[in-house]
Amino acid sequence: MFQDNLFSIISENKTDNQADFIILLDGKHPIYKGHFPNEAITPGVCIIQMAVDLFSHTMQQTHHLVKAKNVKFLQIIRPDEHPEIHYRLTWEKTEEGLFTVKVLVDDGAVTFSKMSLQMGVK
Repeated sequence: MFQDNLFSIISENKTDNQADFIILLDGKHPIYKGHFPNEAITPGVCIIQMAVDLFSHTMQQTHHLVKAKNVKFLQIIRPDEHPEIHYRLTWEKTEEGLFTVKVLVDDGAVTFSKMSLQMGVK
């Protein structure tokens, strides 16, 4: 949904149940004009959707968010201050066929968000 639009992937590294991404935010994306004018802040819902997009990219199949739990936004992501951010995803498949995905969003020095998401195939 947001890949190659709000953000682009600079690098990725995948293993069996972990994927690490460095992404570049597009600070000129129209979403920042409304959130907020002259003080661009990445909306929390976009931070979550980017994790869903990256998981879908990793699995090479479109997934959707089933449930979000333990979502913590610890620092604001301003694209002009932090244009490159890191997403680390680790996952396990549940008995129901869903995926529980733990997500850490940082820039190496600052942790922006931690979340646990449950996702299913769309």
